[in-house]
Amino acid sequence: TEILDVTETRNGVIITEHNGKKYALKWTARDPKNDSFEGFLLLNRAKNWDGFNAALKTYGGAAQNFVYADVKGNIGFHNSGRIPIRRTGDGSMPYDGATGDGDWVSVIPYEELPNSFNPPEGFIVTANQRIVGDSYKYFLTHLWSSPHRARRIYQLLQANSKVTVNDVMDIQRDIFNISYSGFAREVIKTEAASKETLDILRGWDGKMSADSNAALLVGEIRNVFLNKILTANVGAERAKNYRWGLSASLVDWLAAEKPASWLPKEFANFKDLLIASDKEARANLSAKYGADAGKWLFGNAYKIRFNHPLSAAPLIGSIFAIDAIPQSGSGLTPNVGASVSMRHITVPGSWDETRHAVALGESGNPKSPHYKDQLENWRLGNTPVFPFSKAAVEKAAKEVVIMMPIK
Repeated sequence: TEILDVTETRNGVIITEHNGKKYALKWTARDPKNDSFEGFLLLNRAKNWDGFNAALKTYGGAAQNFVYADVKGNIGFHNSGRIPIRRTGDGSMPYDGATGDGDWVSVIPYEELPNSFNPPEGFIVTANQRIVGDSYKYFLTHLWSSPHRARRIYQLLQANSKVTVNDVMDIQRDIFNISYSGFAREVIKTEAASKETLDILRGWDGKMSADSNAALLVGEIRNVFLNKILTANVGAERAKNYRWGLSASLVDWLAAEKPASWLPKEFANFKDLLIASDKEARANLSAKYGADAGKWLFGNAYKIRFNHPLSAAPLIGSIFAIDAIPQSGSGLTPNVGASVSMRHITVPGSWDETRHAVALGESGNPKSPHYKDQLENWRLGNTPVFPFSKAAVEKAAKEVVIMMPIK
């Protein structure tokens, strides 16, 4: 048994020390008044938009977007969670806890959190992208995800006036990369790469397919391109640690606008920078995968891994281990390829059309036939029917598990 001393301050728990200073973290989730369980319970009992909002007003967990749809055809979303309003600053950097700077003075009122009900577009897209404009009067976060997934989903929905379940499945499977394809077009247009690279890019469909060498090559050129620019502007060490979630948007802007103030001094123009980036990218991929560009496959570099805590254990580890799987999709496409715990599609009012799949299976027992029997459907985006009504469940059931209390 190990006893840990925890120091609590008015600004939260001290989580680390550095150079003689102690750093505390204040987090809404640690506030005992934030009863997220009550919010979820009420949410499951909600019968309309008003009930949905009444439930979310009690929610105090991590901020997230909750989406809404009902049998009458109404749709909506509401951002929820206790988001602090600070005396100064936005919380992205530590404050001196003794001064009162950065203190939380209140939270954003629920009614003023971002929300929408029956928007004129007829659909709502939420994919962790920025959901407010510059005119929004409160600060939410700097850590938005790239907008490219949301843009692609928006494109697909906007092009289809009557969306079916199969259409939604196609969207969930979609691996077209708006950002990478735009970058590739810019390289082709300016001929800012070797003939070999240009030939590969001209034949690419813009999809992050596991068997695509163009997808991997474009990604590597972009990485080198951005690193060269960042190194010139912020230094090699900071460039190495650069992790901004909107970096794809930065690359889009740099490649399209070619701002002279960002161009590293050793290059006369952005075309020369791109040519050098291509050369270095090809050298990097050759070192990793061999000189044959036909073997620079996206799926060889990006694989899904399901690491079980016991898979590394002697003797028994192999029972729990699941082989890594080459996967299509990326963090910039609707199908992100990895980190998707489940896929779910619901038709309000026609609940037995619901489709649902988890990444592996519903059993944690590696000897069970249901340990990973959903993996292939999940990987391919072939989400199976998930019956809702009692009659439909009984009709579809292949096995019945009865759990009895211990007498």
